[in-house]
Amino acid sequence: MKHSRANNIPWWRRLLCSRLMLAINLVLIGFVGWSLSNEVAQGRKVSSDLNDLQTRIADLQKQNQDYGGILSQLDSPGFVDREARLKLGYQKPGEQVLLLEDGTATQVVNGASAPDGTSGLSDPQKWWRYFFGAP
Repeated sequence: MKHSRANNIPWWRRLLCSRLMLAINLVLIGFVGWSLSNEVAQGRKVSSDLNDLQTRIADLQKQNQDYGGILSQLDSPGFVDREARLKLGYQKPGEQVLLLEDGTATQVVNGASAPDGTSGLSDPQKWWRYFFGAP
């Protein structure tokens, strides 16, 4: 009679309780665990990369603001006027220039004298020197 009782178990129940099904389930659980661990590692790497990029963006934005401040200084009329006076020897009409060299004062009236020795040059020559250096 014991033998007839084993035959009364449905085939699907016998399949679920078999060692083959246990092995298949273990392989599937292992595969899912491995896939999950790979996804978690990739998610952490993406998060780390995102944080690095956000830090770099913040640094570049700060650098851009610094450059904007420098650019606004360079575009100011006072800076342009100062550079024209120092490097090109320009002066306003009626203005007198006083040059101090080695503790002695020299006054230049209505001349385009500059500390860099461009006093006898025409304006185009001064601009040429300013942009390209002495010919």
